[in-house]
Amino acid sequence: MLKVFLEVVLPVALVAIAGGLVGRWRNIAVAPVSGLVFYLFSPALVFHSMQTTQVSADLSFKIVGVMLVTFAAMYLFSLIWSKIVGHDAPMRAAFALGATTPNVGNMGLPVAQLAFGKAGLDIAVMNFVVGAVVSNSLGIAIASMAGGSPKAALTAPFRYPVLYAGAAGLAVNVLGIKLPVTLDAPISSLAAAAVPVMLSVLGLQLQHAVGRDHLVDTVSVNAGRLLIAPVVAWFVCSALGLDGVSRATLVVLSAMPTAVIATIMATEFRAVPAFVTRVVVTSTLLSMLTLTVLITIVRGN
Repeated sequence: MLKVFLEVVLPVALVAIAGGLVGRWRNIAVAPVSGLVFYLFSPALVFHSMQTTQVSADLSFKIVGVMLVTFAAMYLFSLIWSKIVGHDAPMRAAFALGATTPNVGNMGLPVAQLAFGKAGLDIAVMNFVVGAVVSNSLGIAIASMAGGSPKAALTAPFRYPVLYAGAAGLAVNVLGIKLPVTLDAPISSLAAAAVPVMLSVLGLQLQHAVGRDHLVDTVSVNAGRLLIAPVVAWFVCSALGLDGVSRATLVVLSAMPTAVIATIMATEFRAVPAFVTRVVVTSTLLSMLTLTVLITIVRGN
């Protein structure tokens, strides 16, 4: 547990803290920085990942299946909870973002490598690509429902660049196209900068993460994100015939805390970003315990 904390959680926390300190010192607004991530850094990261990833077609389809079914299950969970407690549209979107957006990137990738080696990392990279496309398509649709109609939510993902970046990266990969350095170098640079900038956005939002309002909602979404999601993923993996490292890696990735991109989307669409940020922070802290237990369990099966 100490090694996971020192090598995975603490480096993530230090970047976020640094962003928060500089933001408070210089009074930096969150919205412009999150806009840069949304429209520039994140599309570059998705394109670069799709361009370079190498996983078999059969396993890729199964990873997509696990991701989509788990996403659907968590969205259904969020809808049921919101109906029970009577959320308004912004809070309904915020709760759904917290429940359906696991941090399979800056936390999922190093955890998978640490727990399962190169085989786990290869699966985690493909899972990250799928997750990025899902978050930036279905996630945008959910976030946009904070203040718009269902029809507008369905068309919202097509107004943003990430979906097109993912399709372009996949085409480059499948067709074996080698980009000239003039294009490849800046895309790679932007992709490499995406995670640190996303963590800086989290740091800028940390000042809004304190307080005890929406306490029951926070506990509920954390339970769904950290406990219910991996159970769903386990059954889906088993149904698809996945076992060993593949199943273990996907189950652990499904149990990741809420990702920073959820805060960015909540900020962009005004879906109660303070609540989403609190969920990101609390789920990340709680995941230190839940992931340690879960990794121990899946390694024994």
